[in-house]
Amino acid sequence: MTNRNRTLHAWLYAMTRLETMLRAQDARARNALIRKIAQEYKKNGQTPNHVFAAHETRLAQMLADHYRRTIPVFSRMALGQVKSRRISRKEAQSIFEALTQEWIAREALRKAKLIADTDRDDIVKAISASVADGEGTAAIARAIRQVSSLTPFRASIVARTETHAAATFGSIESVREAERELGVVMQKEWLATRDARTRPEHMAADGQKVGLDEKFTVGGEAMDRPGDTNASAWNTVACRCALSYEEKV
Repeated sequence: MTNRNRTLHAWLYAMTRLETMLRAQDARARNALIRKIAQEYKKNGQTPNHVFAAHETRLAQMLADHYRRTIPVFSRMALGQVKSRRISRKEAQSIFEALTQEWIAREALRKAKLIADTDRDDIVKAISASVADGEGTAAIARAIRQVSSLTPFRASIVARTETHAAATFGSIESVREAERELGVVMQKEWLATRDARTRPEHMAADGQKVGLDEKFTVGGEAMDRPGDTNASAWNTVACRCALSYEEKV
């Protein structure tokens, strides 16, 4: 197995394990929201805002915990590709903690709101359709509960996208820190998962190598890394691409 294939295999293995955990957690949170809103609607004919607010708070904590699990895994994997010099275990741990806190501060509340808004929109659409059909309160409550049929799909998208974004952030930022601390010069390579589910544009980017602070060109869009939060949703949602690094000579 080549170094490239080993890197991709290790990346996908870790991604799958972490995604599975987040997918189950998000599904539980979403279904709990749906049940609660259905109960409240059947009882009072309303969807209380405080229930949605509590859901968003739960999601923010869930994501923060997930980022704490994810970022050190991929940061450690990336630092292992700096071959000529090594960062001490203590320094590495300090890097992991700083990157995790940065990502949580930047993304947890923002992403929780986006996910919660999607969950709310699914419920509101079900209510609106039932009201338009002239349904009564009990029937509308049943329609709300049926929104859980979308949960496996929604939770899978959340799990893959959030795991991937945190993973690529931890990966590339830890190597940037290694450049600063060790005085090495690194380049990064885009690794696509080579199967039928990969976007053609991501497959075309496979093997593209650029300097650490340069941009990949992916489907005409400049991207710092797979899962780059500054890139379009089309280029990032549910992406499975990885990164590898090597020292420039």
